[in-house]
Amino acid sequence: MTTSLSGNSIARILNVTSYFNPIDCRSLGVIRTTLAQMQKGEILEVHGNRFQQREITAWTHKFKHPVLKVEDDDGLVKIFIEKGGLQ
Repeated sequence: MTTSLSGNSIARILNVTSYFNPIDCRSLGVIRTTLAQMQKGEILEVHGNRFQQREITAWTHKFKHPVLKVEDDDGLVKIFIEKGGLQ
């Protein structure tokens, strides 16, 4: 576990920048698999790019995983996702 966000520790950090593909967005499959291994309420920190940010936040909204925070450091985006909802 690493740093804390809203009282919860970050359970995992996942870098999906190498999975960038505008056709199939493979990063969503990797995120889904990682979240499936986590407990409800745990936080996943995902590193990606701005294109992936749009896809990831739309996906998390659809499957009821709250996005707690998004940080954009000159194109490197960190998305903090709380395991929740439908998966």
